[in-house]
Order: sequence, then structure tokens, then C-alpha cells
Amino acid sequence: MTAAQWLGDVETPMRDGVLLQADVWHHLEPRPAVVFRTPYGRRAISSDVLRPADCLHGGFAAVCQDTRGRFGSHGDWAPIMWEQEALDAYDTVEWVARQEWCDGRVVLAGTSYGGIVSFLGAAQQPPSLAGVAAAMVTSGSRDLRELGGAMRLEQVVSWLLYMAADWMGRHPGEIDPETVATLTALLRDPEPALTALPLVEGPLGRLRGFPIDVPALLAGEVATTPEWDAASVTVPVFVTTGWFDVFSSATVDAFRDAVSARPDLPHRLVVGPWAHTGPLPHHTAERNYGIAASAAAAALPAQQLAFFAGTAEAEAHHEVRYFLMGADAWRTADAWPPRAAQARVLHLGAGVLDDAPAPPGAVGSYRYDPLDPVPSRGGRVIHLGRSTPGPIDLSRQVGRGDVLSFVTPELDEPWDVVGGVRADLTVSIDQPDTDLVARLVDVWPDGRVYPVAEGVVRLSHALQRPADGFPAPVRIDLGYTAQRFGTGHRLGLLVTGSAFPHLDRNLNTGGSASTTADARVVAVDIHLAESTLIVDVLPPEGQH
Repeated sequence: MTAAQWLGDVETPMRDGVLLQADVWHHLEPRPAVVFRTPYGRRAISSDVLRPADCLHGGFAAVCQDTRGRFGSHGDWAPIMWEQEALDAYDTVEWVARQEWCDGRVVLAGTSYGGIVSFLGAAQQPPSLAGVAAAMVTSGSRDLRELGGAMRLEQVVSWLLYMAADWMGRHPGEIDPETVATLTALLRDPEPALTALPLVEGPLGRLRGFPIDVPALLAGEVATTPEWDAASVTVPVFVTTGWFDVFSSATVDAFRDAVSARPDLPHRLVVGPWAHTGPLPHHTAERNYGIAASAAAAALPAQQLAFFAGTAEAEAHHEVRYFLMGADAWRTADAWPPRAAQARVLHLGAGVLDDAPAPPGAVGSYRYDPLDPVPSRGGRVIHLGRSTPGPIDLSRQVGRGDVLSFVTPELDEPWDVVGGVRADLTVSIDQPDTDLVARLVDVWPDGRVYPVAEGVVRLSHALQRPADGFPAPVRIDLGYTAQRFGTGHRLGLLVTGSAFPHLDRNLNTGGSASTTADARVVAVDIHLAESTLIVDVLPPEGQH
């Protein structure tokens, strides 16, 4: 590595004259540059996906910028300002490209919020943009599809508390003492904000001075995630996620959309056994996947930098590098799902998953009480509140009366479920509304039950029909996974009415938990003969 220089508190001008502050590392000679834009503090970027130090060691310059109105940057900040973020990303790319230490090629990079604003900036097509290195991203339409009308309550509440605390610290004269006390208490224990009915009459409704409509946010009336047109992103894309990332399947679709929109460009996807966190180690929750599973062992930063260093000469091919859990090994494909994967249809029966349909009239039933919800546990949850993502044993939940369990016989050979997962259920209910929460699980020989993939549908959103229209078919998208179900294991499907507080509770009345406390117990019937689980399965190793 050549000699390098650090420049702190560099002012980067935007088109409206606002100055955003950045730190710059460069090589004293023109090199390609990687730009990180974050609302969480430019000197706190520490994701294992890609760090400024990685860029410097890889021969790139690195620019870390506070987004508008955050930390050192000037201008007015708003919690949701996607159009402005897109323009600021464009202006930052072009400013960086003009600097003497940049060779005119700029890559936008970031994780979560930083990845989303990278895609937004790329869709503006700045002339100097050479690529996007985004991790753990989502969009409004993909969230709508994945959540099926429900809301990630714990994520929304945790993010709101984090941002409100920062706002309070920077505007002490504008916050009244009651709001300070309420916020301080919720940061220690967010449960009162999550369990309140209605939500807007809980402690969150007592926050004052914060520049967002809290009731509208809790009611799902505020679009917290933006859209970008994949066809407008005219540069190579390298996206990264983890199988337990809350945005896992949305990030995979960002890769698929890029390939579909611009098949003439090289694109890459890497998926490890990780959650939506900065550190990406080889262990997640209760499982240790072996030292090779970590981002460091996989040389994830080096993979990205080598890709962008060579894109000018690279052939327009696409590559997916995914971690096959259970086999605990990395695999490579040229598409997602892998071309050899084939859909396998399993029929729901009386507690079983089978190749043959259940007899006509067979029903699986449960009663869901929103005042005693099934708690969210493991899987694809956000870690900002009190939940822990990843593979956590669910065997205690299987015994609940409001959880239906369907399992295969013990497998006499491994199944590699690699690709998409969905449940097509036919359902009847005796109330105006309810949620269906479905989880694909790996049932171990010793009785442990580990989450693999999950999805939810709010019936009023999916069907838009009155209860007297039942029974009705409902499709639940469980997203994507790569999981080996080993010999002696069983593949299982759990169906219930809640995953709280990860998801907001459906009160079964047609009313929102944001504005009402009226709740009813619902009786749910799954018509088994018309219900299936569909998983993508690879042929046995050596046959593909």
C-alpha cells in the first residue's frame, strides 16, 4: 500500500449550497473512491461488510459523510427524506470524482440505511458512478409483499426511540421535561411502548417536539422505505445480506432485479448465515457454523473491492455466493435460485407434511387471542429492541395450543432447500380479520426446532373481502433460504396468528392496534386438502 493521507471535517457542497461534512482517506494519487453516507455518525462506520480501512488497504480512496442535518453536516434533517438523499448522493459522487485524489470512478457503499441511499443515488445516474456496494436493503414494495399488510413493530419503535434520543441530545432547548423522562425510560425498557393498546395512547404518543407524526407512523401511514427503479441503476451491483437479516429476501431481490434490468452488466450477491448487525461472525444465536462462515474468513471486503477494481474489464456474468446452512459450507451459482433447484410440493395433513393430499374435509384448527400472542423468537428479527435474531430453539412454542405444526417423517437423505419458500393455505375464520404467520423450521432428531424462513399475511390486506367469503386461498411468501435438512431431521411448517413484538398484533376486529384496544379471539381453520408448502430443492450433491 502506498502512503496515505487522512483529511478530517471536509466540507462537501450540495447543489443548494448546504455543506455536508466528511472524512477522507486517500493515496496522494488518483484512485477510485468508495463513498459511505450515513445518518448514524461518519466516524462510527464499523460494519464487517466493508469499512473505510478495507477500501484504503484495497487501493481505493474512502469518503465517509454525515447525511444532511446529521452530526457534523449542515442543513435540515427529517426522519424520512428519500428524495433529498438521492440528490445529495448524486452531488457527493460528482464532487468526489472531481478531487485530485480520485481517478473519476466512484462507488456508493453502505449497509441498511446507507445501502438504501446508495441505490437511490445510483438511480439518479451520476455520470461518475462506477458501481453500488449495498448490504441489507429493502424497498417499500418489497416490504409490502413480505409483510402482507403487517408492520415490523419492534423495528419501527426501536428506530423511533434511537432517532428521538439523538434529536433530544441536539435540541435540548426544544424538548419538554416529560418527553425527556418518557424517552429515557423507554430506552431502558421499550416494552410499555410495544404492549400499549392502542399504541398511540401508550408512552410513544406522549413524545413531543420530535419532527415526525408518531401516530401516523404507528398506524403505518408513513412510508418508511423508498422505491428505486432497478432499470435506472446502470452500473454493476454487489449486494450482501444474511439468511437471518430482517431484509434478507428483499436484498436478494435487489440482485435479481439488477440482473433482470441490466443483464449486460456484471452483478454479485453474497449471503452468509448472518443477521442485521454490524459484526458478521461465524456464530449466530445458538448455532456456530464454523470459522469459514464469518465475513472475515470469506474475505467479503476483498471480494467487493476486487469486483469493482475489475468491472471495467469484467465480462457481464452474474455470480451468487451463498452459505448452505446445515452443510456449513459456501456454494456458488450463476443465478438465484440456482438453476438446478426444483419446486417440491408438500401437502399439509393431520400434523404432517406429505407427498399426498389430506382427505377432503380435513381441518387443522387453533384459536388466537391477541392479548396472549405468540412471542417472536429468533429468525429474521431486528436486534435494536430486546429480540435476538437467528437460530433459536422454538420447541416450547410448538406445544402452544395456538400453534399448528406440520412435519415430514425423518429424512433418510439430506434435503438442500435452496431458493424460494411459500405456503399456499386455504383458511376460514370467524372474525373480520386475522394474521397468518408461517415458519419453515428444521426439526432436529433431539427435538430442537430451529427457524429457517418466515412470512406473514394479514387477511384483510391479502383478500380484501368479508369473512363470509371464506374459506379462501391465501399465499404466504416466506422468502428465500439455503438450508440443508440433514439425515434424521424433519422439515416442518408452523402456522399461528402472531409473532409479537416483531410484528404488530392483529386484533381480529378489522381495527388497527394503533388506534383501538378492542380485541377478539378468532377461531382459525386451515383446510388441509387445499393447503401446501412449496420449497425449492436442489438434487443430491454430485447430481447438479
